[in-house]
Amino acid sequence: MLRRPRLIALAVAAVMGSGAFAVWAGMPPSSDGPAPTGLAVASPTAAASQSTAPAASPSPPLPTGAPFVPSSIDRSGIVPRLQAALNAGRAELAAPGIVASVLFPDGRQWTGVAGVADLASGRALTPATPFAVASISKTFLAAEILLLVEEGHLALDDSVAALLPSTLVGGAAIDSRITIRMLLDHTSGLRDYLISPALDRAVRAEPTAIWTSEAVLAYAGRPVAPPGEGYNYANTNYVLLGLIAEDLTGRTLAAEFRDRFFEPLGFGSASYQGLEAPVSQLPTSYRYSSGRLDAVPRDVTDGTDIRPFTAITTAAGAAGSVAASARDLARWARALYGGYVLRPDLLAAMLADAEVTQKLDPPYPYGLGVQVFTIDGRVSYGHSGRLVGARSAMRWFP
Repeated sequence: MLRRPRLIALAVAAVMGSGAFAVWAGMPPSSDGPAPTGLAVASPTAAASQSTAPAASPSPPLPTGAPFVPSSIDRSGIVPRLQAALNAGRAELAAPGIVASVLFPDGRQWTGVAGVADLASGRALTPATPFAVASISKTFLAAEILLLVEEGHLALDDSVAALLPSTLVGGAAIDSRITIRMLLDHTSGLRDYLISPALDRAVRAEPTAIWTSEAVLAYAGRPVAPPGEGYNYANTNYVLLGLIAEDLTGRTLAAEFRDRFFEPLGFGSASYQGLEAPVSQLPTSYRYSSGRLDAVPRDVTDGTDIRPFTAITTAAGAAGSVAASARDLARWARALYGGYVLRPDLLAAMLADAEVTQKLDPPYPYGLGVQVFTIDGRVSYGHSGRLVGARSAMRWFP
């Protein structure tokens, strides 16, 4: 028997030739496990700047995807095949709803919808529906950090302890050997606070509570390895990166992401949950009573507009608070990995770092905020995300 997915939506974004794909679908609750052309696939109130803060540099204009014209691309029935695959995926996952978007090499984009945004009301999903993208948020933060490197405010081998001298992780000072690079590629040796059973109990007990970075870092516990000697995926790393970015800029990540990425790149669905109101209502989040396909869904939303619910999303913080549509995720994949956001040498460093972590036997190669997967014999760059109520995946095929 297939296990029953426990999240409402899977956003998948992909890009081919010079395109992208994104999809949203239900999955079990847990932390994330496992060139300038390409196919991208994706399926899922800013603070004022202080005068002393480094200015956010708007990215160069990204070509807007033209409306999909079947006659120009659909020589082998691509549109019905994509929709059929989406429908089959939703049935196999028993997911309430899935949205997928594929951005093709010529700039045209297809977005498909299957299922609904809310089981009780039957509220419709649309191509523009934003979802909680969870750890795909890390790709925005990784780009933010690398732009701060480009602007001379930071270096990849800077000591994190020197930048955050008063910050405690698991009640202890940060090891002085941990660098920015180690946070980005999860080789810091720090433990993941988000898998703490104690934290899980705390967020469930008060679903509307707002968590701070300092509060969640207390749940990290002891390190799992010395810095640089092992790979351990930990949301802790990105919470620390978020603190560093906010300290250096004097602005919230919400303000930075909006000024650097969301507005210049035209991502009309994107927001930073907990600090910004969503552009439109997100899908309802569900937890299931068992792993069976006929298990009963339980709505876990908390009466606010934050998904899945306030406590878990604010606890994820810098590591996983962005909401966006599959359509915009596909365009983000093309922008980031297609060279519209980062200087060529920094993009190359982001991707090449996967070869470094591969020597540490990770479950999959991981660079500076990027997962590197081979899918159907083709290399892809991107990230996945998972929270209670939503799962996402974003892939760029160079």
